[in-house]
Amino acid sequence: MRQQLVTRQTQNLTLTPELRQSLRFLGLATNELIEELKDIALENPLIDLEEAPKSGSENPETVAGEGTASLEQSTYSETAALPDYTTHKMSSSGGNEFTYDGSNSEHMAIHLNFRDHLKEQLISNNTSNEDREFCAYLIDCVDEGGFLKESFEDLQPNFPRDKDWDYRDFERCRSILKNLEPTGVGSKDLVEHLRLQVEKTEAKPIIKNISHTILTQHLNLLASFNYKKLAQTLRCKFEEAEAAAKLISNLSPKPVSGEWGDPAKYVKPDLIAEKFNTKWSIRLNHEHIPKIGVNQEYANLIQHGKTGETNPLRSYLKQARNIQRSINQRHETLLIVAKEIFKVQIEFLENGPKGLIPLNLQAISEAAELHESTISRATSGKYISTPRGTFELKYFFSNAIGDMGETSSTHVKDVIRKMIRSEDPKKPLSDSKIQRLLSATGIEIARRTVAKYRENQKILPSQLRKKI
Repeated sequence: MRQQLVTRQTQNLTLTPELRQSLRFLGLATNELIEELKDIALENPLIDLEEAPKSGSENPETVAGEGTASLEQSTYSETAALPDYTTHKMSSSGGNEFTYDGSNSEHMAIHLNFRDHLKEQLISNNTSNEDREFCAYLIDCVDEGGFLKESFEDLQPNFPRDKDWDYRDFERCRSILKNLEPTGVGSKDLVEHLRLQVEKTEAKPIIKNISHTILTQHLNLLASFNYKKLAQTLRCKFEEAEAAAKLISNLSPKPVSGEWGDPAKYVKPDLIAEKFNTKWSIRLNHEHIPKIGVNQEYANLIQHGKTGETNPLRSYLKQARNIQRSINQRHETLLIVAKEIFKVQIEFLENGPKGLIPLNLQAISEAAELHESTISRATSGKYISTPRGTFELKYFFSNAIGDMGETSSTHVKDVIRKMIRSEDPKKPLSDSKIQRLLSATGIEIARRTVAKYRENQKILPSQLRKKI
């Protein structure tokens, strides 16, 4: 076989570095974008990050302070108005029924550090200096749930060399921690934490005693809600066993939860949906995203000075402009995608989840004239704050249910959850019963689909929800 060199002309699509950067910024969540911009600003001396404006501050579009100037003007409108539709309900009075005051996003951005909070309490109470130091050491050893799972023997080898803390010191300081706020920090396990909470309640002594016995000996009966068997085993009245079980079920499962939880659970919405009179609009949330500016002194030096094309400042200036364009493109894409989504899902803004209709990426891709992969990037990890709550944009995509395809799976899940929430605890609804109830309302789905939707929402089957 003879080999030879042949010249052939072909056409290929390639992504420029600028386009790659735009796609990367679009795929980042708000928190990730902020961190990326901060890292870039540390390396590029021309980039200045203006702090995100707070609620009630001056207009975010005002020019930055001395030494900083906007690189480019935005080429898009930062608010997307949704057109009027005759098919959706509006307020009969025509008033602004829903308003946004910014409190939702501010709350989401707050995270209380429970370790610092505990250490502040040690300073304010009458704890001795020696115990305060040991307590502070133990606070740093507890896990994110607030439990201290290591024993004294596990921790002792790592104590500071100048400390001779013994087991009595360990238990005394652990007791101090457990009585601080949040209650129970330093408990070695769930049972100890629950027993501490039982002791702090105002229940009758007999109910407390029964609760302690259940926690130490009969957790399996408690998990099955078999109050009758509990009463027989503990030789107490049915009402007392039921009261003790309900007391335990209302306790916190771990010391650090709720407002003291993982900050990763808090999200910062990229967009805000508002209603003015009878019209809905969607705008960007500027309260968390810093603006990109350029150091004016360096910019003047490049523009008026005798700097060569190879001067690194020119490459920094080019990078800054590319970043500005990428950020603007990200915002523009988010607005376009959100507007197209809520053209379809505008009933959700008026009536909640029951107003959701089936929607897929392809439909938005065609309406926005963007590739499906771009829609996917623009909706993953991007949140919108609405009067109904804060939701990820992906929440508004769901499959069609039934032959007519007019009901979304998200709405069906919401209906199932509400049915189970209002059921009789002694006669919980089976998947088959739920399927029949849905059928009676015009929602035709299989029993196995009901089971799948229930499991997706982490709801137990009927036999485990039954309370005897």
